[in-house]
Amino acid sequence: MAKATLAEETAQAVIRYIIDNRLLPGDKLPTEPEFMEKLSVGRGTLREGIKLLAARNIIDIRQGAGSFVSPKRGIPDDPLGLTFIYDDNELVVDMLDVRLLFEPHVARLAASQATEQQRAAIMEQADEVERCIKSGESYIAADARFHRLIAEASGNIVFGNLTYILNTSIAKNIEITKDAQRDSNTIRYHRRIALAIKNGKPNDAASDMSMHLQLLREFVREKMH
Repeated sequence: MAKATLAEETAQAVIRYIIDNRLLPGDKLPTEPEFMEKLSVGRGTLREGIKLLAARNIIDIRQGAGSFVSPKRGIPDDPLGLTFIYDDNELVVDMLDVRLLFEPHVARLAASQATEQQRAAIMEQADEVERCIKSGESYIAADARFHRLIAEASGNIVFGNLTYILNTSIAKNIEITKDAQRDSNTIRYHRRIALAIKNGKPNDAASDMSMHLQLLREFVREKMH
């Protein structure tokens, strides 16, 4: 096994710092001088280590602001290799099949496990998706965040990461359906899911999430034939 370079060792030390201090996505890391002193490394080595972590989606570098823990949680941009699957319609159906396996259960858990703060955030995000749709703005990012907030509210860390990975399908869903489902499905069922979670109704939350995804799936399947 090749010996790790000093930059790679520095990157690992930064990861240990993040873990030891239980930093969360969005938290700011120490400044360069502080890290240089903590890790006993030079500026060049530290910057190379930080660049390695940025390439791995562990750290976000913001020009003039510093370095922050990335919300991507170290997950690669295309971990499932979806870039090279050329049939978008088939891909969306397959992704929705995967989402149907666990997102209704995630919604059920969120309805029973979410904190009051998380319930409020999910309701606010449903409002934001609706606002984007009604104002004619792109709602891809808002839609993805709605589903991610539900996954985080489930209390299951793995579900949160899986939802982040599958968020790539949300943009494709919207593109394939040409927004045809935004009023009859997205606005209606996001609202129902959010209310079920807010009111602590696990069965309703699971049922509404299942219907939301099944309607999308059937719409795409009909479009393929």
